[in-house]
Amino acid sequence: MIPIVRKKQMQSLDAYMMEQMRIPSRVLMENAAFGITTVVWDRFGKTKVLVLCGMGNNGGDGFAAARQLEAKGCDVRVCLVGKAEALQGEAAENAAYFGSRIFEIVSEGTAEALLTDLSGQVLIDALFGVGLKHEVTGLYQRVIELVNESGAYVVACDIPSGIDADTGAMMGAAVLAHETVTFQCAKPGHFLYPGRKYTGKLTVKEIGTTGEYNVGQIRAAVEGLKLLPRDADSHKGSFGKLACIVGSTGYSGAGLLCVSGALRAGAGLVTAGIPACLQPIFSSRIPESLTYALEDSSGHLSEHCVPALEQLLEGKTALAAGPGLGTGSGPAAAVEYMIKNHDIKKVFDADALTLIAENKSWLAERRGDVVLTPHLGEFSRLCNLTVDEIKNDMLTCAQIFAQKYGITLLLKGPTTLVTSGDKTVFVTAGTPGMARGGSGDVLTGVIGSLMCGGHGGGMSGFAAAVYGAFICGKAGELAAKDCGVLSMTPADTLANIPLVTRDMVKQLPAKS
Repeated sequence: MIPIVRKKQMQSLDAYMMEQMRIPSRVLMENAAFGITTVVWDRFGKTKVLVLCGMGNNGGDGFAAARQLEAKGCDVRVCLVGKAEALQGEAAENAAYFGSRIFEIVSEGTAEALLTDLSGQVLIDALFGVGLKHEVTGLYQRVIELVNESGAYVVACDIPSGIDADTGAMMGAAVLAHETVTFQCAKPGHFLYPGRKYTGKLTVKEIGTTGEYNVGQIRAAVEGLKLLPRDADSHKGSFGKLACIVGSTGYSGAGLLCVSGALRAGAGLVTAGIPACLQPIFSSRIPESLTYALEDSSGHLSEHCVPALEQLLEGKTALAAGPGLGTGSGPAAAVEYMIKNHDIKKVFDADALTLIAENKSWLAERRGDVVLTPHLGEFSRLCNLTVDEIKNDMLTCAQIFAQKYGITLLLKGPTTLVTSGDKTVFVTAGTPGMARGGSGDVLTGVIGSLMCGGHGGGMSGFAAAVYGAFICGKAGELAAKDCGVLSMTPADTLANIPLVTRDMVKQLPAKS
């Protein structure tokens, strides 16, 4: 997984490398430049390069990279938004190599003359680093607009200029990069939208050594997650017993997708706890699953279903609940009971989240390892913040909520965020074709199954949420290749889960 740090922590890490590891700041800047140079050289070789520098250390990285690329034989032009005489520190030292060859951009007219029609060239964006604190306006805004219209292949230095490194927000205007080379650790803004869109392909380059510095517990799961192979003497009892409490009249499909997701992710035994009126549908559609009829009222769970629900959950390893359940008094009684009883691993989604949002006090009496899987609208109701307020700092909002209630939160979106408060993982797998009803139902079943025993002895709620998001995202990507993002359905994602998990199984060497 890729380590991620916030900008204040990155500044602290820079100070640690200089003060404790005795790496001079000029060396760190030179190493950062080598990271940029390596990416450009490996992709393009000798090529025409325009390096666009700002007045701070990010600009210093740009000047150093320009010098290195020129030494390799590239045709390099260096532009500075500002006056060279005002540069300070390492940025001024690196700029001195170019002297009067620096093109100073001090007006929109100059910017338009230098940054127009750059097709076939590489443009290195070294305007702002991760420390940007203000909105981009005026000349800088116009410069960024010209960069995006230039036709050049854009490589951003550390983070695309105009993107907030902590939140991914666009600060008035932002460079739309094809690639970004960041230093030592990735930043949240590389993964949170719209920053992820502006980042393009991300490469992390080491510029020093972290020694014993603690970079924290934020990671990105991009590739490389593995599953354990199963022993030859395994049986269905080896992989746990999962209960899926789902469905109501008119919403049986959500429950079927959840149960099907659970079966595809490897639970030993899956039992669908459903309103009695739906038992014929589930029995005929998913013969691999057991069904357990719960007392219903007008097609929904009845308030009197709890005694039977108690019997159903006895001996179960994990629980998945919510898809298609409805939000009346019967489902409310069932969700309250499930949260407060049975010390097992549990995942709640869909209608269960609506009920929890109306009764958050239930979480104070939770038992077991609890996972909640809201999308942004559902999370807004859970945390009593507007969607815009959450987007202003999604990472912090999610961490605070998870920490407050002692649960794992999986916040669904184009980048899925999984956090326990202490630990956080960004999952980038997925496709816009998954943005339709039913995708979350499949995910709920997969997470329940992984907690249950679909992986060895069963994952923790946090690990199952990360792996579930990764598996479903990768399956969705395969479905998009086969069907296209417009036509794929959650059933197509479901059908591709076996291909993903097959390739994730880590093959261990045979015993001699």
